[in-house]
Amino acid sequence: MKKRTIPYDVIIVGAGFGGLTAAACLAHKGQRVLLCERSGELGGCAGRFERGGYRFASGATVGMGFEPGGVLHDLYSRLRIPLPEWKEPPVIMDIHLPDGAFPYWRSKANWYVEAARQFPTESARVIAFFEEAFQVARLLEPVIRRRPLFPPTDAATAVRLLSLADSQTVRLLPFLTSTIADRLKRFDLEKARRFLCFLNGQLIDSVQTTAEQCPAFLGYAALSTFHRGAFAIRGGLASVAEDLARSIIGDGGEIRRHCDIRTVERRAAGWLATNQYGEGFVGKKLVLNNSLHSLHRLLPEGLRKAVAVDAAHEQRRPAWGAFVLYLGCNDEGNLPGSGMVHQNSTPDSRLFHQFIGSYDLPPTEGNQFLLSLSSPEDRLFAPAGKRSITISTHTAVAQWWEPSRYDSLKAAYQQRILDTVARSFPGFPATIEQVLPGTPVTWERFTGRHQGKVGGYIPTGPFSWLHNYPVRSGLSDLWFCGDTVFPGAGTLGTALSGMTVADQMTG
Repeated sequence: MKKRTIPYDVIIVGAGFGGLTAAACLAHKGQRVLLCERSGELGGCAGRFERGGYRFASGATVGMGFEPGGVLHDLYSRLRIPLPEWKEPPVIMDIHLPDGAFPYWRSKANWYVEAARQFPTESARVIAFFEEAFQVARLLEPVIRRRPLFPPTDAATAVRLLSLADSQTVRLLPFLTSTIADRLKRFDLEKARRFLCFLNGQLIDSVQTTAEQCPAFLGYAALSTFHRGAFAIRGGLASVAEDLARSIIGDGGEIRRHCDIRTVERRAAGWLATNQYGEGFVGKKLVLNNSLHSLHRLLPEGLRKAVAVDAAHEQRRPAWGAFVLYLGCNDEGNLPGSGMVHQNSTPDSRLFHQFIGSYDLPPTEGNQFLLSLSSPEDRLFAPAGKRSITISTHTAVAQWWEPSRYDSLKAAYQQRILDTVARSFPGFPATIEQVLPGTPVTWERFTGRHQGKVGGYIPTGPFSWLHNYPVRSGLSDLWFCGDTVFPGAGTLGTALSGMTVADQMTG
């Protein structure tokens, strides 16, 4: 085995957004960092790949957090790098319900006008519900900015967490002990079928669950984030990953692609991480961004009981997989959103769409999905006259590991999704030149995530947030980041975990 004898300060396993953010922040603080990524691309579940002349975003993801004071805006400022090129459309996404479509406006004022139009009998109560969501988000903002270690791992971190309490933050207590469904009852909205369908579509995409099980403060934070800005990044979120990579290298860090860390061992000098070629790297500290779902396959048996993650319990915790369609299309005016005109709007190409096929089915398994469409001017995604589309739906992972059902299941999901889009855009199927389906089996193959689980853990009630894992592992020189630790899923959550790791390690 080849071994690097000069130790790095930190070795980071996994170049998803958590690992990239941690590496960039640590390198910027002068740490000698090695970032190892098993694939050839950076960004993990928010990365990209190229096939047949198209660039595809790995997941159908809305860009957020670039507004002044937003997580990614603050990250770029911290690293002193220029912000990426983007467009900020006035509509977050078009919502396609079984009985019609409408724009989900970023502007609160425009959204309230639209909400009154779409939910006329409940409009005042819907607006009051959103006002409460925005108020809770404002109370959470100063807490998030201080990036506390949560859950606290010892008396010192518990004291530090309690120090954040003041006359404003104590107003959050009712929202820390209730679900979104509980809040809906206070506004007499628990039986507003059409509004609930819309709301659950938003929550499943952002918090991985529906109103019944979603902790109120998490749901409110997610809903308000959409209205701070939805950004169409040139080249997609992969461009952000590339910016972070340039920052890491510019600050003296090192990135190794196609470097699949297979084993880690704790040594007197720190950690020995060994890849698929038998090449070993020595680091004083280790950060794992490769998902706690896969943690115990990497750690040696002697260390598994030392970390603050119960392997048996972790395997039982619910987590989604994703079924994804990657489509290369001709831009013939029949694509979703092409040239649509909404009231108070000019003709535009809507880049993000959420579809819900039936009121009577859960917002998963192809009944609900998010579609992201590349901008017609973005040549990083497709040549002139072409567009790249990524469509993603939540799916239970177990069914995809039954070989006898795999092909028929994949074909059925693909057809269900394409039929739903075609109901709103009848000419859409004729534009498709290339279809590439991806399943949890695909996700495991390319990301190494156990059974293809993505998006972290599914909240299961008002107090499920108390069972989050912290970025601290229980060992002084081992840290976690990514969607399976607090604050959880999404680009913003994983970036926050990476920033928290960097602050905790060097603070």
